[in-house]
Amino acid sequence: MNEDLEKMRHSLAHILAAAVAKLWPGAKLGIGPSVEGGFYYDFDLGAATISEEDFPKIEKQMRKIIAGKLPFVRSEKSVDEAVRWARDTDQPYKLELIEELRAAGEPISFYTCSDFVDLCRGPHLANTGEVGAFKLMRVAGAYWRGDEKRPQMQRLYGVAFATEAELKAHLAQIEEAKQRDHRKLGRELDLCCYSRLVGSGLPLVTPRGTILRDKLNELAQEYRERNGYQKVWIPHIANTELYKVSGHLEKFPELLSFVSQESGDELALKPVNCPHHSQIYASKPHSYRDLPVKYMETTTVYRDEKKGELGGLTRVRSITQDDSHVFCTDEQVETVFGELIESAKEMYLLLNMKLSLRLSFRDAGDGYIGDEKLWQAAESAIQKMADKFKMDYEVGIGEAAMYGPKMDFMAEDAIGRKWQVATVQLDYAQPERFNLEYIAEDGSTKRPVMVHCALLGSIERFMSVFIEHTAGKFPIWCAPEQLRIIKVKDLPELDKFVKDIQVLAAECGVRAIVDDSNNSVGKKIRASEVLKVPYTIVVGEKEVESGKLPLRVRNDLAVESSTPGEYTPEQLIKSISNEAASKVSRSSL
Repeated sequence: MNEDLEKMRHSLAHILAAAVAKLWPGAKLGIGPSVEGGFYYDFDLGAATISEEDFPKIEKQMRKIIAGKLPFVRSEKSVDEAVRWARDTDQPYKLELIEELRAAGEPISFYTCSDFVDLCRGPHLANTGEVGAFKLMRVAGAYWRGDEKRPQMQRLYGVAFATEAELKAHLAQIEEAKQRDHRKLGRELDLCCYSRLVGSGLPLVTPRGTILRDKLNELAQEYRERNGYQKVWIPHIANTELYKVSGHLEKFPELLSFVSQESGDELALKPVNCPHHSQIYASKPHSYRDLPVKYMETTTVYRDEKKGELGGLTRVRSITQDDSHVFCTDEQVETVFGELIESAKEMYLLLNMKLSLRLSFRDAGDGYIGDEKLWQAAESAIQKMADKFKMDYEVGIGEAAMYGPKMDFMAEDAIGRKWQVATVQLDYAQPERFNLEYIAEDGSTKRPVMVHCALLGSIERFMSVFIEHTAGKFPIWCAPEQLRIIKVKDLPELDKFVKDIQVLAAECGVRAIVDDSNNSVGKKIRASEVLKVPYTIVVGEKEVESGKLPLRVRNDLAVESSTPGEYTPEQLIKSISNEAASKVSRSSL
């Protein structure tokens, strides 16, 4: 984040706290950081509740503070002075933070703005008049320090930008995002649903949604099939001993484990696939001539999540991955990575999403397995490959997987948001932990390198991204319904004509649905538009007599300078089939 923008947003959090303290005397203050796009502040107001109806008066008070161009004055207090301040002002949350600063031996700094004083590390702008444009957006519950056992506070969120024009553009993007929300479109387009009885984070995919899901998965796995990956299959549970050896049992708090009532075995729903694939590799001896060994599988893993963090298809407990693992020599790593990078670039170009890279490296924490020197070598290798393939990248410290660094592909959607999608990971740790081997050309025994890759990542999460990216106007090749046939009335000759079109569509692999409901033609056309069906034909006696079909084309597919004409059933179905096969938007229709 830009340093000046961060100061501005942090200053607005301070101003928000001052305004709330003025309007709700006795408010207990939590923390108020700057975040991507804006700021927030946590408050404990006792029995009082802030709602969005209160935002105008809070903003009015904030603007009054801003108009005063009041200076932010930094000062430091001794521990005893700081403790006394927190007790005298009845700020228990600040007192807890002060005690933590005491334990860490860090300076205890305060910022004063007129008569409002807050414990704060800063930084802030020189005065309140220097802040830009802002708007309060929402209020939500938030446990103190993210701990469900601690008090729940009220978190007020705001957005802030240097200029009013930037703020308006951001608000427009937010409004557009609401219209594209995959949960909203998932209902409207009949793609997925949720059941309280099934449980949180366990979405159910409808027939229409399953077509979309399958087509996206087929696309991702096609690229690996071209490069010699072979399909494998693994069970969805395993003995916990597998995850002890891999390191996941110790490092994966999300592991869902249980004890079999029949056998007493300790089992777990698999949180990852790589240990299973390593055991397929280990099931027989390998020579350098066999390598690289490439496995691929679309399968579901299971991870526990906090209930409040689950939402739609974005954060789920059942995660389906277009997964793949390669076992190769050190010399083959660059070629393997190169194939996967080129596949990702080609696939996301087809999906009309711009790609960039995040190189995800380890931090100083202890949440990793494997030798540190191997980590350094792997991180260096990944950075060299990013440079070689000339892709824009940033380095994300602390974003690595537990067993190795990775390349995370960041895709930009139609309204400028970035999402982490595909990932390619380099792993020296698991081959070591599972004692994987191959016979080298000189007869010696060596360790293979393991490369993990998912081009979509989580298919559920990618579906949410793709639904919002396209706003539900899916390309022909993955549209759940490619052609809607609307019957004007029930007549024997009309029924036969429509049936013949259906049969032809089925023979050519075109997904066509007939609307022969009792609704008016206008309502039927509207229903097709709501479902964002790419192509629609209305069939009546005139069409039976002429053998020609007037075509209605979804607005994003229509060529602006021309009016869709009339086509024979054979011309129409063949053209849709060719368009779907080529995966190129807009056919010759």
